[in-house]
Amino acid sequence: MEKRIGKNELNLLSQKSRTKYYRGFQALPVRLKFVLGMRKYLWHRKVFPLFILNPFKGGAIKTLAVMRKLQLRKIVKFNKHYYLSLTVPRWPSEAFDRMVALGGLNVTAAGTRYKTQIDIAILAITSKCDFKCKHCYEHFNLNAKDRVSIQRWKEVIREIQKIGVNIIALSGGEPLLSYEGLLEILDSGNKSLSEFHLYTSGHSFTLLKARELKKAGLSAVAVGLDDVNPERNDSLRGFKGAYNEAIKAIGHSKKAGLFTYINTCLTKKIVLSEDLWKFFDMAKEMNVGAIRLLEPKPCGGYLRENPDILFSEKERQKVTDLFEAINQKKKYRDYPLVAYEDYVESPERLGCMMGGHTHLHVDSKGHVEPCVFLPISFGNILEEDFATIYRRMRTLIPRPVHRLCPSIYLSKKIRGFHDHGMPLPIPFSNVQKEWSELFDEDPSNAPL
Repeated sequence: MEKRIGKNELNLLSQKSRTKYYRGFQALPVRLKFVLGMRKYLWHRKVFPLFILNPFKGGAIKTLAVMRKLQLRKIVKFNKHYYLSLTVPRWPSEAFDRMVALGGLNVTAAGTRYKTQIDIAILAITSKCDFKCKHCYEHFNLNAKDRVSIQRWKEVIREIQKIGVNIIALSGGEPLLSYEGLLEILDSGNKSLSEFHLYTSGHSFTLLKARELKKAGLSAVAVGLDDVNPERNDSLRGFKGAYNEAIKAIGHSKKAGLFTYINTCLTKKIVLSEDLWKFFDMAKEMNVGAIRLLEPKPCGGYLRENPDILFSEKERQKVTDLFEAINQKKKYRDYPLVAYEDYVESPERLGCMMGGHTHLHVDSKGHVEPCVFLPISFGNILEEDFATIYRRMRTLIPRPVHRLCPSIYLSKKIRGFHDHGMPLPIPFSNVQKEWSELFDEDPSNAPL
């Protein structure tokens, strides 16, 4: 029987920690420092043309007000930098300044000329993986021969950085199984324009690799960990020992001096068992920087799941209660920052920010998709340059979507095409009618 990682070992992960959390009165000095730091953006207007304070144009003042409404009030300090969210570069940094110059602080201006910056581009640099995660959005691509060369990935990153992107997340498959290519990509990327993050299960991660990756320019590591219960986690991940590997990877990442957070795909089991609170207690003990909560979607391994059965409003409300409590209540002040994108991007709040308004995805076959959960291709980087595909996608996604999550709204249509033998992702041309319906709703109805 495999030895579990115990509480004492979890506590060791937080020793000599350089991660601190600020909220409420504790955060005031940091916020004041940040506000004072904005003066350089006002003084150098030619360098920062899209730094806008005007709330009527969706500028920084409106963004700060919306962040408070969205419960995004916690600040994380790691080493000498501050993290405001998982889609914003650390501050202060050259990448943060680049974001400001391209309107990245104008979150509520998505879809207008006041925000040209992409927040996060997720690149599946390999399809290789030893896990069989039930929820994997790359389910239909896994362990196929990699079609996109490392050289092409380096070119695409340069193309994306030319447009402007906060964070480039290197994903898969398991990117560590293409380790030499991963190092080569990091070595070539311009770290003054964007941060580079690694999305990993922790499989085959070592302290030596963590240190080498940091030296190559990696800023942060997001480890996939879905449950506080090792057996449930390993079952979901389809790999015995997945839980232990994830915990060890968190330790290696922290020890190497990389900002470390957890990517968690929620399930009914952990939410209804009330173990999600235990999960957050564990994350607090490990002193990770943040936790990203992701709702399961009817795509990839869950393609044929009924969305309401997969994750109902009952579970969603429980997670929302937890999210609001951790961000509002003083007793949870020393817990990691929580990112719950389904809450933030709900129709009544910011709306779905797919297609580069916040995020986009390039799969391991080279298809450019608006979201990791939406297998619809707007073009392939093996056939066209990224900028051409991106312009097409932004034309067809002119603004955030203020209605049911597109991955759920289009799931039956996508499943139908796949059932009739069409490989995923499906071309955009197959869903043009349904796509136009996504934008029937009036975004002015959203209170934010």
